[in-house]
Amino acid sequence: MNHFGVEIGQQPLERSWFNLALKLKLTALALGCPTNKELCARFAAVNPATLFVTQNAYKWLSGKAMPRTSSVYEDWASVLGGSLTAPFLASSSFEEFQQAICARFSVPETVLATLRSEAGLPPLPAAGPVSPSPARAGARQPGEHWLAGTYLAISPAWSRVEAGRLIIGAMRIYADPVQQLQISYSENLFNRPVAMEGQLLSDGRTAQSALTCSYTHRLFFLALNVATPPANLIGGILSGAAVHDPNARAVACRILFLRAHGRSIEDLAARMGYLDADADGIEHELAGLGYRADAARRGLAASIVASLGMHSTSALCEAAPRDFTDIELTLDRLAPA
Repeated sequence: MNHFGVEIGQQPLERSWFNLALKLKLTALALGCPTNKELCARFAAVNPATLFVTQNAYKWLSGKAMPRTSSVYEDWASVLGGSLTAPFLASSSFEEFQQAICARFSVPETVLATLRSEAGLPPLPAAGPVSPSPARAGARQPGEHWLAGTYLAISPAWSRVEAGRLIIGAMRIYADPVQQLQISYSENLFNRPVAMEGQLLSDGRTAQSALTCSYTHRLFFLALNVATPPANLIGGILSGAAVHDPNARAVACRILFLRAHGRSIEDLAARMGYLDADADGIEHELAGLGYRADAARRGLAASIVASLGMHSTSALCEAAPRDFTDIELTLDRLAPA
């Protein structure tokens, strides 16, 4: 019997090891961790003292041993997030575990089929062109995905008038009725709220979204690095065309999303606007989000400003039509008749 009261003797010990290995392999696939080292990093992010280290991971993923302490399963539950519990992770069959994981993460059917074959399970039935069943749709309720929540957005201002300053926005990630992640992002541009919305696609390591602007109907694109649970920070690139610009410059910049624990999107909307690019302003925003007063918070604020490139001339990558005028004219002249 293990720490959770699960009767290991009910099946051969080697089979228990093998079952654990398959569940860990599926975990790695769901989180987008191609190496043991990356999977270990996910565990270390939720518990720096975790026993899920490279040496142990090799034994457990190879089916040569099982964890001897419940803390590993508790860390595992924190990594996966949602309603998955440590006892379930320890005692579930591979099929039960697979159903729970696939309700929360997108797993390629080809690799899932390989793991099911290794587990001695029949192939999954071919997917038909039908809508998700109510049972499937209810398997993961909105807000349970570990990326779901509200975030304060910080990025360099694109406006020529506000050059060198930051712009504060509000972002929300949520699951729609068919359990697809959606993202809504808003900024306050010259006292006018500008909202953008779109679907968020994630493979566990990266996330992308094409956002439609309600004001201009233009598309804006997000390419994000997905943080480990609890995802207090999501960072990446925002690109599109400057809204208030006669030449509609194409612009790209870094953007950071800071999780706003317990704050509603309305609370964050009240914070939207322009901000001087210094540590004082960012530290004030961190305090407003409830991040604890600490000597490290000041350094964190300075790091945020620096990471957005505000101390260099490369905060924005931009291109105006006039930047290509000479090239365009020369190409027109040299183009084949």
